[in-house]
Formats: sequence, structure tokens, C-alpha cells
Amino acid sequence: MFFRLIWFLSHLKSQLLQALPDEWKFEVAVLADYPLLNLSWLREQTSILESLGFVQLMDYKVEPDTGFARCFAHLQHYCLAEICQIFGENGETIVQSISIFSILEQDWVVGAINREVNQNDGIAYIWRHPKKVGTYYPNISLDEFLQAHLRFRQQMLDDLGITVSTDVSWFAFRNLEQQATIYRKQTMRRKPLFLSILEATLFELNPKSEWLGDYPKEAVKRRANHR
Repeated sequence: MFFRLIWFLSHLKSQLLQALPDEWKFEVAVLADYPLLNLSWLREQTSILESLGFVQLMDYKVEPDTGFARCFAHLQHYCLAEICQIFGENGETIVQSISIFSILEQDWVVGAINREVNQNDGIAYIWRHPKKVGTYYPNISLDEFLQAHLRFRQQMLDDLGITVSTDVSWFAFRNLEQQATIYRKQTMRRKPLFLSILEATLFELNPKSEWLGDYPKEAVKRRANHR
């Protein structure tokens, strides 16, 4: 039984690795191709983001093909935003959210998402990155959401002694997605599948509303070096 279990886990991991892409494949999204899209919500959120100073960059497909996303950039605050809707096989909405994130020096990224954390986020928790910080901010307006992100970002900048990247181009966004795609596969390849399953299960039992990675440790180290 033990060897059968090892073989099963090895076979399953091989299949999972094959399913994960090696690169982020970008395709322009056309609204007419998404009959399930909540257009009124999309237009409302787009209008609010634009009133806050964001400008549209691109509409693109999210894997699987039923997913739609719209990317924005803020040319004064130097951050990016994404409106995302993903649908299940039966047409139900799986994800409907907005994310805001900033690219910082030394490969740090700080992001926020305006919804409750849920059990389905356990998969993403498996390939969490030590320098990609993320926080959930449910039940607040987009203006408050943006301000919360900027406050937390400034705290990180001060604590780590770094600055924010001023490159908020579509190229910068694509590069960020490409790096994340590569890291997901590398993490899945090197991490034992049993450990990945255990981490996802523990997350489902006790979902975490933030992931701070190495940020607290690096902040303490920097403060100690400046005493």
C-alpha cells in the first residue's frame, strides 16, 4: 500500500505539473465573447476606478477561457489594478473581484483584493511567494480600498527602506504575470505533493486574510541594523 500511495502521488504530481503552463499566455479579450459577463458591474467598477485616477490598459482572457480581466494603471500613485470575473462550467460566478498591487524594489510586490478570503484560496496558498505580500479588504468602497493599499505600501517602503517602481506599463504587468506563472510551476515541482495537500487543507480549515511572507523578518532585521 505504501508504494502504491507513492506511485499515485508521483503520478498525480506529474499530471498537475503538465497542467500548469510554463509561461503566461496573453490573449486579448472581446466583451462579445463573454455572454455571462456582468456588464453592469464591470462598467460600474471601471467608472469608479477611472474616477480615482486609474486608466485602462487592456482586456484579456483568464485561464480557463471563461475568465475575463481588465487591467488598469494609476500614473500618480504608481500602482496597478485588475477587475476579474471567472465563471464555472455551469455558468456560475466563481470570482468577481478587484485587485490593486504595486511593484516595489528588490522584487517585492504588495497586493490587495477586495473580497473575503475563502477556502478556494488554499490552492494559491500552496505557491505563496516570500516577497509577494497580499491582504484581503472585504466590504469597503474602492476609494477606501485604494487608500488602505497605499497606507500599507508606504509602511512596507518605510520598514524595508525601498521605493516603489514607477513602471506601471502593460509590459510591467505582463512581466509580473510571467514571473508568477514560472514561480507557481517551480514551487509545485520542488514541493512534495503531500506537503502541498496538507498546506491547502490546513488553509481551508483556517483561511488566512493576509500573507506577509518575509516582510516582518526583513523589517526587524533592517531596524536592528540601523540602531
